[in-house]
Amino acid sequence: MRSGKRPDFEKSDLLKTILACQEEEYPFLESLYQDLHRFPELSGKEEETSRRMAAEMEEAGFRTTSHIGGYGVVGVLENGSGPAVMVRADLDALPVGEKTGLPYASRVRTLTEAGSEVGVMHACGHDIHMTVLAGTARLLGRFRHAWQGSLILVAQPAEENASGAAAMIADGLFSRFPRPDFALGLHVLPEPAGTLFFHEGYWFAGSSTVELTVYGKGGHAARPHEAIDPIVLSAQMILAFQTLVSRETDPTETVVLTVSSIHAGARDNIIPEKAFFQISIRALSREQHDRMIRSLKRTADGIAWAAGLPEDRFPRLSVRGYTPALYNDPNLTRRIVRRFHRTFGRSRVLEMPVLTVSEDFAHFGLTEPRIPLCFFGLGMADPQGSMPSLHSPYLAPIPKPTIQTGIAAMTAAVLELISLPEQAG
Repeated sequence: MRSGKRPDFEKSDLLKTILACQEEEYPFLESLYQDLHRFPELSGKEEETSRRMAAEMEEAGFRTTSHIGGYGVVGVLENGSGPAVMVRADLDALPVGEKTGLPYASRVRTLTEAGSEVGVMHACGHDIHMTVLAGTARLLGRFRHAWQGSLILVAQPAEENASGAAAMIADGLFSRFPRPDFALGLHVLPEPAGTLFFHEGYWFAGSSTVELTVYGKGGHAARPHEAIDPIVLSAQMILAFQTLVSRETDPTETVVLTVSSIHAGARDNIIPEKAFFQISIRALSREQHDRMIRSLKRTADGIAWAAGLPEDRFPRLSVRGYTPALYNDPNLTRRIVRRFHRTFGRSRVLEMPVLTVSEDFAHFGLTEPRIPLCFFGLGMADPQGSMPSLHSPYLAPIPKPTIQTGIAAMTAAVLELISLPEQAG
């Protein structure tokens, strides 16, 4: 008997054999993608989506457990001794009304926590991610005689509100199921379909969500001198906050501050008692997040003091959540990129700079002992056209090359890490 790593050409031949089956699988996968796109569900409400993903895992031969950390699903295929590899996809959609005009466009509408009606859409490509997960499971389940080890599929809820990964970990993801030696994930990007993207080390920024309530003194809109207008104070604060990046942050540091939501007042002739707004902070280090939050409070308090408000009416600041920066293990990433180069050619595998978007996939690499992560990008746009940004109501990936490239890349990455069966000789 012989064991250990076999020559790479044998692994390449195996990969070619497996990927050759993609074409016959595609009609089913396109139908799955359209169903997922047509019936999206918001964060924490992914009941039907999780049920569908559990069924797909079971069909591919995985032992499936549902309701992990909410609507999370874990599928496990233990196939002899060897490394354990985790592959994750996210389930949730966004409160965005779709405007693509696609025949399978979402017409789902729902109520927000505030009670207003909104459209729901997979405007961040999670329907592509789930389809890639299902396609990878089908191929590797079908060819399980050609590899050995354990494959763990994770269908994760609530990525958009950055709570799902941590909830699944807290519910025993790494204690109730085989603990992975490596964890893989991907995300669509508004780049040409058929291309792949990578970055070693810190790639996606960490994210903090800050809520600020600004108090004032209500009154009649015709007599503003008798009131302290929280809308005016909010406007002053929002403008002052911009200097926390432009004048208080080292220009070489990656920091973004965006005031993305503001609510105040009920009628044109009333100065309200308070205003409320939400702020998104993006940075690569927790220290920068903490510094920005302290600076926000200092600046808001100073403006309130200058308006004559007493200290007990200073703004109230709260932090709703923190997503750490996403760190791609350099050794693992280099290994996967070498495989991508051999499988797709160098022209289709491109390095990308640091991005200020965030991803709670980062949590999977922060439990002890640390699990190496590799998270890569997947182009989804028509190479001859343009693609709206993520979270746009017009987002419309080109399905076939995007799905097939994603499945080929994820399957290649898994086979790069997983053991080949021992051979006599």
